[in-house]
Amino acid sequence: MTLGQRICRRLISKANYLQKFQKQMMLIEQCRAIRLQKRIAWPLFIAVLIGVLPFAKAFGSWTEIRLEPSALVLPGPGTSQRFIISALDEQENTIDVTTRVAIRSSQPEIVDIDIARGRIVAKAVGQAWIQVEFADIKRNFLVEVSAGSSEVAVNFARDVVSILTIKGCNGSGCHGSPAGKNGFKLSLFGYDTETDHRMIVHEHNGRRVDLKNPAESLLLKKPTFAIAHGGGHLMTADSEEYETLHRWLKQGAQLDRSGAQLIRLELYPNQQILVGSGASQKLVAVGRLSDGTTRDMTDQVHFVSADDAVVRVSGEDTISAVNPGLTNVMARAMGKVATAQIGVIEERASLGYPVAKTQNFIDEIVFRKLRKMNVIPARRTSDQEFVRRVYLDAGGVLPTHQQISRFLDDTSTQKREKLIDEILSSEAYVDHWLVKFEDWYRNNQLNSQGRSMGVFKDWIREWLAGDTGYDDLVRVFLTSTGDTLVAPETNFWHPATDFMLKKFSTAKATPSVTRLFLGVRVECAECHNHPLENFTQDDFYGFAAFFSRLRVKHGYGSYRRTWYLDDEGEIEHPVTKQPVAPKFLAGTTPKIPEGVDRREVLAKWITAPENPYFARATVNRIWNEYFQMGIVEPFDDFRSTNMPSNPKLLDRLADHFIQNGFRLRPLHRAILNSRVYQSASKRTGSTPLERALFASYSPRRLTSEVLLDAVSDVTGVPHVFSAGMGTDTLQLYPMGTRAKDVYVPDQAEYFLRVFGTPRRDVIKEREKSPTLAQALHMLNGKTIRDKLKSANNIIGAELTTGSSDLEIIEEVYQRAYARSPNKKERIALKEFVASELRAGRGRRRALENILWAVLNSKEFLLNY
Repeated sequence: MTLGQRICRRLISKANYLQKFQKQMMLIEQCRAIRLQKRIAWPLFIAVLIGVLPFAKAFGSWTEIRLEPSALVLPGPGTSQRFIISALDEQENTIDVTTRVAIRSSQPEIVDIDIARGRIVAKAVGQAWIQVEFADIKRNFLVEVSAGSSEVAVNFARDVVSILTIKGCNGSGCHGSPAGKNGFKLSLFGYDTETDHRMIVHEHNGRRVDLKNPAESLLLKKPTFAIAHGGGHLMTADSEEYETLHRWLKQGAQLDRSGAQLIRLELYPNQQILVGSGASQKLVAVGRLSDGTTRDMTDQVHFVSADDAVVRVSGEDTISAVNPGLTNVMARAMGKVATAQIGVIEERASLGYPVAKTQNFIDEIVFRKLRKMNVIPARRTSDQEFVRRVYLDAGGVLPTHQQISRFLDDTSTQKREKLIDEILSSEAYVDHWLVKFEDWYRNNQLNSQGRSMGVFKDWIREWLAGDTGYDDLVRVFLTSTGDTLVAPETNFWHPATDFMLKKFSTAKATPSVTRLFLGVRVECAECHNHPLENFTQDDFYGFAAFFSRLRVKHGYGSYRRTWYLDDEGEIEHPVTKQPVAPKFLAGTTPKIPEGVDRREVLAKWITAPENPYFARATVNRIWNEYFQMGIVEPFDDFRSTNMPSNPKLLDRLADHFIQNGFRLRPLHRAILNSRVYQSASKRTGSTPLERALFASYSPRRLTSEVLLDAVSDVTGVPHVFSAGMGTDTLQLYPMGTRAKDVYVPDQAEYFLRVFGTPRRDVIKEREKSPTLAQALHMLNGKTIRDKLKSANNIIGAELTTGSSDLEIIEEVYQRAYARSPNKKERIALKEFVASELRAGRGRRRALENILWAVLNSKEFLLNY
């Protein structure tokens, strides 16, 4: 092939992707000109390149093509499967090229291609290669056809329930609600096919089906509105759905338990980016069955967009872009769900897209995703901003004037790395993250725990300081027994105590363990199969069975608890009323010899490096603390219908965590040293897409303990923690005790309660939204007022030493903002003090007012 022919071929291939007809014609005419010449003249060659540039801005060189779904095993001759073919470039951009490829079968007599319908069609039993060619890339994909009948009987679970799901009949707003509708109740989204079959065929003397005259069945007459139907007109008598239901009734309306069962639902493309409002994408759903075959289920699933403002379902198998953003599209069928992540952008990144310098693997992955979504990362934050941010985020304290100066005066290129290591090695880091662990493990002084909060707090502090593997800590928690005062780790179980019955509750322990260590919320599956995940009641009670022999004994008064194992005890399934064997979440049932602690088997499974949940859930929890948003959001809600915003980032962080022995400090160090964490915040606010992709740092309000300690540090007045009212008070802790060192959060200071210190009685993230009570307390609350009026506060101390007004203001700014006042602020504050003096209010009062204003400013209340 000559050079001219190769360029011509490349141009024609790329012309297929240019949307405007004029550009296509221009490139085709260029190719014709090239064919007429034996050599390419330089002017023409330049003209050709100019014609390609608009496309080059959108995509680079194509590196791969893939056919989805892969590993197809069609169930028999006569069956077919829709497919999608995608092309990838070196930037991992993908585009649907299904209608633009050269495709053929190596053996059309076994597997043929219906190009018009976009289907692979099984003709005979055997194997064939699907050969695909695009942009000089050739790939072969194997398709197998298993032995089977071309006339496939209608399967209740696979076909009938799918129709009910697509039409919304078994949704929560219709017959799938807890009470059903008008005496007709179906399982939510078809998770219990046997009960659904019984309800349709046998309940109320079988009034809903007429096997002698199927067309007269209520199952057909109501959705076609042949008779009044509260759910409306759902199908016509000539529709494919009607024909399927009619055929099922003619075949005897059998449950067909013997047929292959759907074990997994998949949705393709799994990830895609649509360019421009109105851009569309075909979806393909495939079912993986228990007999090893695959079924095209695109017509049998119900597609739902998680955010219609980004992407909407515009057809039975098509989605359309609405506005820029990132969302998930979910498919449901037969109690199974599958999800695809869809992004919408206005245009592809151009050749002028800014290249940010990467500092570690986090940056490489995040910046690659940002480029794909054409989101520009924020600039690198300044040293002045960084020093305050990292001290507050990692250590929970404001940096001192000396620490700020030492860092800013350091001219080495590794000074940020050194500062991070210094903070992570400090007691401040341990104390700060200790409060977070206490929130997660609900360490409190409520009656269910007794009086062992202090020993548990100290025990966790010792573990954090030692920085041993988090997997070791989890194994210790899950297998712990003993007296809560002697064995503090047993306090982990106290939130699972039923306060009224004073008994251990497996129903409380199960969701605690799954959310903390697996990042999975299984609460819904206690009463019914999970509506948004492939978890059933069998999964919930199988997991709960690991804790079925754990017991608690109460000691003297409410002071002691002793946890022990009983020799027997089983969990009873609420539906079958039969004992349930221990079962890993959505996994296998292990064989546990009698006498072996079931919890040890569970702990080993949870902390295994190959567990798909544990490491990911942990790194996502830590990531959420630094970015105010998890890679999976909410951070403890991992499910197939809630995909991570950046799957590769989550996987790589999990690998890093495992490779470092599940230790937390290396994870903190990697995050803090990343350019992503060190990005500047946007004072004007980030868009939801920018936040989801971590394009900039998200400002956040200081937590209650950090804020109270910061107020004390800036004013120079330690807080006094006391109990009682008025003059009848009792000082509970020594002067200088930090808020994060207080042991009794359920009796917390009013300031701490107002700013979000939780009771820790339930698993709940701290409230982050500002409230009127917070604003009023900062403006005129007792805590702030007392510190401003203290004779020994920073104002009094500086006045005593003879400091000038500007020197005092400088000290206040350094303590609160980690910076000096700028020129404009200096002039304004100097004039303010002078005006106060002219009004006869006094120098101290003027400076107190400045201190009060600083404490109420956003720059102080937020970390940015």
